[in-house]
Amino acid sequence: MKQNTHTSAQLTLALNVSEKANFDNFHHGDNFELITAIQSCIKSSESRVLYFYGPSGAGKSHLLFSAMRLAKDEEIKSSYLSLADSRVSPEFLKELESQHIICVDNVNEWAGDDLKEATLFTMFEQIKHSGGHLLVSADKLPELCGFKLVDLVSRLASGLVYPLLELTDKQQAEAVKMRAVERGLVMTDEVVNYLLSRSSRNTGELFAILDKIDRASLIEKRKVTIPFLRSIVSS
Repeated sequence: MKQNTHTSAQLTLALNVSEKANFDNFHHGDNFELITAIQSCIKSSESRVLYFYGPSGAGKSHLLFSAMRLAKDEEIKSSYLSLADSRVSPEFLKELESQHIICVDNVNEWAGDDLKEATLFTMFEQIKHSGGHLLVSADKLPELCGFKLVDLVSRLASGLVYPLLELTDKQQAEAVKMRAVERGLVMTDEVVNYLLSRSSRNTGELFAILDKIDRASLIEKRKVTIPFLRSIVSS
């Protein structure tokens, strides 16, 4: 398979980001059925399509990276691409091997473009006929994404379709604590609540703040207190 330099860099970046992503460090919240369906899809011997949707920052990319981690553990070939990355072109999709598992993130980003939609449809058909699996994430249901190609909408909706439900306040606090423990950070309920009260519900942004706290606490060798957290969040 040929890849240009930009696309190779994009895929390498995605794999680097995914190194820590797995199903164990994803707070399931009320998404147990979706998680189970993704895991079953990876291990299935039959060609499957699974489409899930949710708001930005809900953890869609994390789930796709987790799927790839499971595929690797099962010694199954997989690949990932985000259609939100301008460097991923229709030409690249045409050259993409119909590997066993293809993870397509942010599929809604290509809605409304005739060439891109036609390329997605062709890729779907190739994966289906080669017996592969397609895991797709988007921000809305297939019929609400703005696709013009009716057959593409039909194909995307032909398999399992799940919403990715946002975490409740309690579940989000639990997720932050889980990620903090993973980094060796000790955060009291008071500190966690302070962080959540001054952050968005975007889990990606929250965990980026945790990374920042982790680095700063190591450098300054300080406990994670509210005054310390205040200096990090405001910096």
